[in-house]
Amino acid sequence: MKRLLAVTLCLFALPVFASEAGSGFLSDYGRLDKEGSLRARYLGYTAPGAKDLKSPAVFVTPLGRFPVAAKFGDLDDDLVGSVLTYTEQQLRSQLAVRTRVVDDKAAADVTLEVALTALSAQPEGKTVLDLVPVRLVTGAAKNAAMGKVMQATAILEMRLSQSASSEILRESKHELLGDSIGRADNEKTRMSLDALKPALDKWVALVVDQVAPKP
Repeated sequence: MKRLLAVTLCLFALPVFASEAGSGFLSDYGRLDKEGSLRARYLGYTAPGAKDLKSPAVFVTPLGRFPVAAKFGDLDDDLVGSVLTYTEQQLRSQLAVRTRVVDDKAAADVTLEVALTALSAQPEGKTVLDLVPVRLVTGAAKNAAMGKVMQATAILEMRLSQSASSEILRESKHELLGDSIGRADNEKTRMSLDALKPALDKWVALVVDQVAPKP
């Protein structure tokens, strides 16, 4: 009985530790600090002097998943592609309102890189299961999750650097919480781009403010 209880507790604890781990996309997760409001918390690092840049010309690298060949459980590649395409289009269009977006890195002052490192449907609300897709959980943990209202979630990581020197100006990691998509025990529950759009739009607005602040 004690052994079974220990295994069950481990299953519930793993997601908590996983949320603190890095994908390897950013250079140093140890220097990230909590930033943002209590309702929109994320992890970030800003180099000294980074905020002094005014209206820099920006080169945006193609948004992709990290690692490059990453599979997000059993989610369809078309869904992943639609999330990446929508995010990149919004990012480029909103940045273009504030500053110059160039297609040649040599002509840019700064380079913006973004990677999608997680995409899943997870139990809604703050529980120890927040960061574990139901399809990856077994046993007691899965039974606890079944019947919960699910929401679309994604993790995006961002790096802003000097184009000429590659000196890092800013890095951040964001867990995006999207809209509800139904209950875990409903066969019609599906992940969708529409469920993530509000969260993606807020994230784009935040990044644009950081890369090209209003005068």
